[in-house]
Amino acid sequence: MSYYFEVAGETVWDPSLRIGKWYLSFAESAAELVQRPTGLTPSDDDTCAVDVQVFRQFVEDLLDCYGSTRHPVQHGLMRGVLLASLVMLGRGGVVIAPRSEREASLLEEVEAFARSM
Repeated sequence: MSYYFEVAGETVWDPSLRIGKWYLSFAESAAELVQRPTGLTPSDDDTCAVDVQVFRQFVEDLLDCYGSTRHPVQHGLMRGVLLASLVMLGRGGVVIAPRSEREASLLEEVEAFARSM
């Protein structure tokens, strides 16, 4: 079974059900920490609608938080949510420009990460 993330009815990611629920849980926890809604609306039919404008702001805030610290543990904890989110944004037609060297370094990993999604 899959869990479908959709932007305007178009699937931008279809991981296994378990992976989709893990991602959603991590994203919701991260949203609490940055005090920003995710723009992700899960439904009972194993789909999740992505409001791309709200999701973009969430991801940009996470990326800003990532870029504002050198803490390796924080980077490690945020990396998976950020990479998956950046891939979905890209597939939804949104490209994020880096605002720091740390952000640029992470953004360089997006294409390789996307191949595993």
